[in-house]
Amino acid sequence: MRFKNQVVLVTGAVRNTGLAIAEAFAREGAIVALNGRKAGDVAREAMRIREICKATVLEVPADVSEPDQVAGMFQKIDREYGRVDVLVNNAIVQGMGYSLVDTPPEFLEEVFRINVFGTYYCAQGAARLMLKNGKGAIVNIGSVTAERALRNRSVYLSSKGAINSLTRGMAVELGPQGIRVNCVVAGYIYSDRWPVLADGVTERRRANIPLGREARGSDIAGAVMFMASDDASRINGASLTVDGGLSIQFLPADLDV
Repeated sequence: MRFKNQVVLVTGAVRNTGLAIAEAFAREGAIVALNGRKAGDVAREAMRIREICKATVLEVPADVSEPDQVAGMFQKIDREYGRVDVLVNNAIVQGMGYSLVDTPPEFLEEVFRINVFGTYYCAQGAARLMLKNGKGAIVNIGSVTAERALRNRSVYLSSKGAINSLTRGMAVELGPQGIRVNCVVAGYIYSDRWPVLADGVTERRRANIPLGREARGSDIAGAVMFMASDDASRINGASLTVDGGLSIQFLPADLDV
């Protein structure tokens, strides 16, 4: 087991990709600190992981956009285990629904508070504990949309661009102290939103991915665990793209001429 008895905090881990990441670490022997905004959701999924994976799960509900709640989350981890070995910054809000000119200030603030401030606060808290042991790994979840724009998603795109810059900045600052910081950059990921997409959307998305299908949560989890593991001990400040080749093409298949 690659992460036996290591303390791994996964944020936004009660559904979809975050839950898949938490389960994958649990199967690899980690003590999983499971984060979500609502305590009831965290308790439900923690119980399920304990039963399925026979793993130790610490429930750490918190809104990552609130620094006091993040501080309380790390205080609980510190009291229970005295350390955190891996942080996976997965918690996000999708930031959909507004064009640039129609975006209200409160929506811009919400997206950045969760996607950017939350990542920053959690990295701060994790780094402070990691410095006690002189080692650790932080993996941020990025998006290909930071480099390949979508219409009417400027707020989300800019927040993900910030994650790329934060990853590099943190890697330079924390690397000399034994803490590696990397990013897993995702393209399309199957989630509970896909079954309600309009007719034909799923098929078109898949047709435009060179490998023919979107990532599953387990695909992202595999990349995250690699970046967090000793197999990546010389990798710092890097981005690993998991998108089936979506972002390398000049035009999607249905427009290629």
